[in-house]
Amino acid sequence: MPERKTVPALMLALPLLWSPPAAAQDEMSEAEAFVASNIIHIVLHEIGHAVIDQFALPVIGQEEDAADSFATLEVLTIYDDHVDILLDAAEAMLIMHDLTEAGGTPLDYFGVHDLDIQRGLRIVCHAVGLDPERYDEAARWTEMDPDQQAACEIEAETAIESWDALLEPYLREEGGSAAPAPVTLEDSALPEMRTFLADTGIMTDIAGYVGETFRWPQVPALVAADCGEANAWYDLDTVEIVMCYEFIDELFALAEQR
Repeated sequence: MPERKTVPALMLALPLLWSPPAAAQDEMSEAEAFVASNIIHIVLHEIGHAVIDQFALPVIGQEEDAADSFATLEVLTIYDDHVDILLDAAEAMLIMHDLTEAGGTPLDYFGVHDLDIQRGLRIVCHAVGLDPERYDEAARWTEMDPDQQAACEIEAETAIESWDALLEPYLREEGGSAAPAPVTLEDSALPEMRTFLADTGIMTDIAGYVGETFRWPQVPALVAADCGEANAWYDLDTVEIVMCYEFIDELFALAEQR
C-alpha cells in the first residue's frame, strides 16, 4: 500500500453540515434517510457544475465525472455522518443499474454520464481510498481486493489534491461569514416531497455552505420545483441549482427496491 497522506487542510476547514437532531433521526425512516442522503449528493454534484462554471475551472475529461468527484469528496470532508450518505448514494446508482438491466434498456455508452454502476462504484472507491477503516465493510461488499483499494487511495488523494489546488483561490477565509445562498421551495403537485425538503432542512443547510465557503461572482440559488421530469441541474443562465420534486419522488421509489 502507498504511504497515506493527510487530506488537504483547505478541504477539512469547510464547515460540518446537515446531521438531523437525535429526535429527528429517531423519527426518520430508513427510506427517508436514504432519500436525504441522495439529495445531498445530487445537490453537491450540481454545485460542482456551478464552481466549474463560476470560476472557469479547467476540466480534463467529462465534466459529469468531475462533478461526481466534487460531490463525493465534499461529503467526505464536510459531513460528520458521511458513511451513510455515500453508501446510500452508491446504492442508489447500483439499484438504477439493476433496474436498467432488468428492463432491457440499452446501456448508453456515449452518454455524458458514466454508467450508473461505474458512478456508484467510484463513490465507494473514493470513500475507501480516503477513509479505509470506516469504509472497510463497503470494500468487502464491493469485493474490492487490496490492489484495488491501493489504487483507490491514489485516485482519491489525487482527486482531492486537484480540487484543493483549483478551489484555493476562491475559498473564503476560515471563520469569515457570508449570507447563505437563496433557497426557494416552490409549491408542488407532490406536496409530500416539498414537506420532506422543508422538514429536513437539507437545502437550507447546503445553502449556508454555498454562501460561506466560496467567493462567488454570483451566488447560485437553490430551487426545488416541479419540472415535469425526475432530474436536477445547474442552470448557467439563471445561476440556479434546481432539484425537481419528481426526482425526490423517484428516490423514494428506489428506496422501495432496496
